[in-house]
Amino acid sequence: MKFAGEIAALGTAVCWAAGSNLFAAAGGRMGSVVLNRLRITVAAVFLCIALVAVRGSPWPTWATPAQVGLLAVSGLVGFIFGDNNYFRSLVILGPGKAALVASLAPVFTAVLGVFVLGETLGPVALGGMGLTLGGLVWVLGKRDRLVPAHAEGSVLAGIVAGVLGALGQASGYVISKLALEGGIDPLSATVVRVAAAVLGVWIVAAWSGDAVRSLAPLRDRRAASFMVGGAFFGPFLGVTLSLAALQHAEAGVAASITAVYPILTLVLSSRFHGERLTARILGGALLALAGVVVLFLR
Repeated sequence: MKFAGEIAALGTAVCWAAGSNLFAAAGGRMGSVVLNRLRITVAAVFLCIALVAVRGSPWPTWATPAQVGLLAVSGLVGFIFGDNNYFRSLVILGPGKAALVASLAPVFTAVLGVFVLGETLGPVALGGMGLTLGGLVWVLGKRDRLVPAHAEGSVLAGIVAGVLGALGQASGYVISKLALEGGIDPLSATVVRVAAAVLGVWIVAAWSGDAVRSLAPLRDRRAASFMVGGAFFGPFLGVTLSLAALQHAEAGVAASITAVYPILTLVLSSRFHGERLTARILGGALLALAGVVVLFLR
């Protein structure tokens, strides 16, 4: 299918925007570390059910050891290192500021894609990436003053966590691309990534004595509902689409289209979190979407 990778990347952006707003609501009630632990576990259940429906097995026995190894590393880097930091940034800074910092991920991905994957991006693709990132910077580069210090850390800690989260996301993305080149389908690849992350987060929880306490927030039905909804749109549907995008498009191009998600996050935030939409935001959104069009037509 023509533009399959680009369409999947755009679908990823929509899912991540919805998931970010749901996670912001849940994280304020249960904390970022517990949120990441629970949502990745719920996502694993969704993914295994989906794989049974599609391929008749909850685990991709058809994946080679090399693919499993690469995807497991990708899951640990992306979901544990990357997302733990991203959720801390989300809880401290809120959806808008966290989205600003997360927009660094496509830059990291493009650079890693050139050096690790040997990808080359032509001038049209680079121009489209520039438009998309320029729109994001315009929208998010001059927001209201930073929020005051949060219980999970200072504003500076939130910014640093966001940068580390973006780097973790980009690294996991590129490692996944290496595995996908072997021919494994995106759903199977996501199951392996998430399974490795689930194993990792609960080993850490058991080691630190937090395993039982991590289940306590499930008694808060509202927080649990936000978390389950975010898990569906984020690490289940969104991540599966992101791997489909990687399979059919260059890593830097797929990441740049997906990078529109902060714009969509802000639009949803204006409805559910009270963030104000301005002419600057709408203009930046149009610029970012123009970049997506250029990437489609490159």
